[in-house]
Amino acid sequence: MANLRVVGAGDSVNWYKGGWEIFKSNIANWVLMTLILLVLMAVAIFIPFVGPIALYLVLPVLLGGMFYSAQKLDQGQTADIMDLFALFKDQQRLTPLIILGLIFLVVGFLSSMIVGGMMVASMSTMAPGQMSVMPSFGFGVILLSLLISVLSLMLFMFAVPLIVFKNMSTIDAIKNSFTANLKNFPAFIIFVVIYLVLAILAAIPFGLGFLVLAPVMVAATYVAYKNIFA
Repeated sequence: MANLRVVGAGDSVNWYKGGWEIFKSNIANWVLMTLILLVLMAVAIFIPFVGPIALYLVLPVLLGGMFYSAQKLDQGQTADIMDLFALFKDQQRLTPLIILGLIFLVVGFLSSMIVGGMMVASMSTMAPGQMSVMPSFGFGVILLSLLISVLSLMLFMFAVPLIVFKNMSTIDAIKNSFTANLKNFPAFIIFVVIYLVLAILAAIPFGLGFLVLAPVMVAATYVAYKNIFA
């Protein structure tokens, strides 16, 4: 288990401030990397079956490239668009990152099955015309989905940077990510809430705000990783 710090809840605000400063240091590079990533995701989604699976597998590798770029800018070095693909050349880290993508795929699939199963089971036990239970049924699904989302984020939030910067195995990275977020749960929750508010604002101008929010989020997560694990 890696050494980690327990930080204050308010530190999450500083993570975003640090992420914004990293983003500002090379805005064009960040926006272009984000555009390339979005295009690759869009293309993958339109390839039946194989595309989405391939996307899950390579997404941690591409995110690793963005974390690598964030570190370079944080250290005063020059970043490059090709940083996005830097980890594909690093065989030592490529394999655990792809395994991480596979685990994320399995978790996503199982989560969908659980939520979907709950919906089907609830609907099958309803008597005809029994509409009064629908609000509670919907609330239960929302709570379950929220719980799964929070647990998944705790597991994976720091997994990529831990593999990239500490050369951890996939399982160790997931364990350390979860432990770090559990021990810093107030900061973690505030970090998530701030993101949700910013995501609503980013979606207003036809979703164009995500060209800024997505890289800032990656850079802020990098700052959070440094704050907790450095």
